[in-house]
Amino acid sequence: MRTYEEIVEDMKQSFFGLSGYIPDEASDLGIRMNVLAGEIYNAQTYLEWIKRQVFPQTAQGEYLDYHAQMRGLERKEAVKAVGEVEFSVEQAAEIRIDIPQGTVVSTGGEYPVSFETTEYACINQGETSVSVAAQAVEGGLNGNIISGKISVIVTVAANNLSVTNLTPFRGGTDSEDDETLRERIINSLKFIINGTNREYYASLAKTVSGVECVNVVPYKFGAGTVAVYISGKNSRSDADTVSAVRELLEVQREVNVHVFVIAANLKTAIIEANVTLEAGYDIDEVQEEVNSRARELTESYDVGKSLSLYEINDILYHTQGIKEFEVLSSGTTGLTVNSNEKIVLGHLYLRG
Repeated sequence: MRTYEEIVEDMKQSFFGLSGYIPDEASDLGIRMNVLAGEIYNAQTYLEWIKRQVFPQTAQGEYLDYHAQMRGLERKEAVKAVGEVEFSVEQAAEIRIDIPQGTVVSTGGEYPVSFETTEYACINQGETSVSVAAQAVEGGLNGNIISGKISVIVTVAANNLSVTNLTPFRGGTDSEDDETLRERIINSLKFIINGTNREYYASLAKTVSGVECVNVVPYKFGAGTVAVYISGKNSRSDADTVSAVRELLEVQREVNVHVFVIAANLKTAIIEANVTLEAGYDIDEVQEEVNSRARELTESYDVGKSLSLYEINDILYHTQGIKEFEVLSSGTTGLTVNSNEKIVLGHLYLRG
C-alpha cells in the first residue's frame, strides 16, 4: 500500500509532466493536491481493511463471526469455573447458621476473584462446617484457582464464620478469541463436513460452550452408532453441557444413526525427571516453566490422545537452564489414555 507521501509525490510528478512546473505547497493548487492525496490515502486504507475482512484468515471481530456463521459455527462464550467452598466456625454452632444460595465469597489479595454459592446450605446446631457448591461470578480463566485461595465472605454476616475452598475450582474458560475461532473456521473448510465423518460430529460438539476437546468413535456400540466423548481443557463436562451437545447432535445426526454423547473421564499424568541445571539457574523457576509448557501441551490435546515420551523430552530439551535430563519411568504414570479419557497434567516433578 502506498504511503501518503508517495501519493503526493506521484501527483506532483504527474502534474509536472503535464504543466512543466510543480505548484508551491502554500498555493491554492498545492493545498488542494495535499487534501486530495489525503482522501485517496484514506480510501486506500479502507479498501485494505475491507480486503482483510473478506477472508477468514485475516478477518477480525464481528466480521470473523460472520465467516463462522457461514460454516454453522459460533464464537464460544466465557464459562464459569465451578467447585465447592466450605463454611466453618471454630466451635459447634449454638443455633443454625443459614447460608443462602447466591452467597458471595472471594479470594484475598489486590485483585480478588468472586464466587457465589449455587445452592442453599446451613451449619446445623452442634456442627462446625458445611460444604456447598459454588461457581465464579464471572466466566473466564481467572476463576480457575488452587485450593485454599478463597478466604473472604462478602455477603453473609455471622460471628466467627470463615470460608475456604478445600479443592480447586476448575472448568473456567475465556470467551473464544479471534485466533481460536479462526482455527475452527479454517479446519471446517479443510474437511468435507457432510454428516458421514468424524469431523462432522466433532465440529458440531465444539460449538457448545464448555466443550474444548472431543473424540468421535464410530460403531462404538455396534453398527449405526457413534460415541462422542467431550470435555473441557482440564475439566470433565457437566450434565448440562452433555445434554446441550446431545440435543444438538440429535437434530443434526445422520438418518438411522444413534449418537451417544458421553462426558470423558479425566486421566492425570504425573511425570518425574532427573535434571542437571546450568550454573545460575534456580530449580523452582525452571520447574514452573516446565509445568507451564507441559500443561499448555496437554490442554491442546483432544480426548483419546496420549502423551508420548518424545514430547516430554522435547519440552525438557528446549527449556532454558536444563543441561541434562532423564525421564524416570518409575515415577511417570498416566501418559496413555483410552478413547474415552482426556489427559490432564498433574505435575512434572524435576529432581535436582
